[in-house]
Amino acid sequence: MYPRDALGYAPPSAPDETTRARWEETRRRRRLLDGVWRADLERHLERHLGSVRREAWGPVSLAANVFEAGCRELSVLYDHEPEVTHERSEAVGIERQLRIAGLWGLMARTQFYVTGLREMLVRAHVSEDGRLRFRPVYPDMVWADAPVDAPEQPRTVHEYRLRHLEGHGPEPVWTVDVVSVADPEAPVYRVHLLTGGGTLGEDISGATLGGDFSGEAYPYRRADGRPVLPYVLYHAVRPGDRLWDPYAIQEVVDGSLDMAVFSAFVAHSFRDSSWPQRYVVNLEVDAAEVVETQNGRRSEVITDPASLLRFRSARDTEDAGQPMVGQFQAGADVEKMQGVLESMTARLAVSMGVPPSDLQRMTSTARSGAAIALTNEGKRTAQRRAAVSMRDSDERLVALSAILLNRYLGFPAGAGFPESGYQVRYKELPLSPD
Repeated sequence: MYPRDALGYAPPSAPDETTRARWEETRRRRRLLDGVWRADLERHLERHLGSVRREAWGPVSLAANVFEAGCRELSVLYDHEPEVTHERSEAVGIERQLRIAGLWGLMARTQFYVTGLREMLVRAHVSEDGRLRFRPVYPDMVWADAPVDAPEQPRTVHEYRLRHLEGHGPEPVWTVDVVSVADPEAPVYRVHLLTGGGTLGEDISGATLGGDFSGEAYPYRRADGRPVLPYVLYHAVRPGDRLWDPYAIQEVVDGSLDMAVFSAFVAHSFRDSSWPQRYVVNLEVDAAEVVETQNGRRSEVITDPASLLRFRSARDTEDAGQPMVGQFQAGADVEKMQGVLESMTARLAVSMGVPPSDLQRMTSTARSGAAIALTNEGKRTAQRRAAVSMRDSDERLVALSAILLNRYLGFPAGAGFPESGYQVRYKELPLSPD
């Protein structure tokens, strides 16, 4: 019913054109970050080369991924477990609960996606055994709405999820978790089927949740009864005036695909034209084969630096001229091409917000002309920058965790974990002795 794509599933139908475009860009970035972007590279190669030249280049490698390397190097905020503090001593218990739940290990990978996708959501809940659970939610699986005076955090979230439902066959179907606190007096938590047009279909809350948890039955509330969303939205850079910023650093995404094409050209040049090219006049290669391809026919002879070629006279007439054999120099200087790739990589790193002084010089073999490696000082700078935008969401998530635990444990107002006032302190990479 839903043929799988490179990410493992077919995307759901978007409710509007703006959301569809945002989802498509986010999914392209996810493929680059998840290592399933071969089809994207093949399309990009054919746009650059055409079908005939593309086929002559042979197979390509996914090793040159500047975008993924840059996101990985910049995602260092959680390399050391943060410290959660509060003016009340009993708040120390929430830090233990977060550690048991493995939140900070999860956030290390979440930051990787925040850096590339520019946003990520984390949904918190308490399992039946009383433990906190956290689930990362990709922005291409979400439609959300935010108030005008606070556009950076949503008040309504529609999360698109595949579920196996009784009576709908063996294949999973798209459903939508609808959670909203837009009206604090009538909060909503329902599950709907998704129609082919992207609109909400049948309400299946009874089959999936065991009932309708909207209105008075809404489960996510503070001690004073105010409803809260079980989601926290993370931004790579706080936009201030909008909920989503999906097209930021798009030049790095496009540049990463270009770099993969150029890296394939370097490999092609190294394999096929990095040695002197011999030529003949009034001779032709004997035993050349005509190869049938999907796009036509071409003649080819397989050669390498140690091969011996056999020639025959191209013309039988007396005025055909003296046959000649000569040699051109190597068709490509692979070392210089590699230097150009390294220079382009550095420019893309600057587009990601990395100063040139923070790039660590590596050998050309390890770097492959298409990787970004930061010095320790560069990583400390990246930590400080990320903390500016991530701290607010982390403190929201800690407070949300306290709220959910208090409701699960049945603490009355004024008891249990504090539901606000938390501070998250990040630990920088230590300095070297120098």
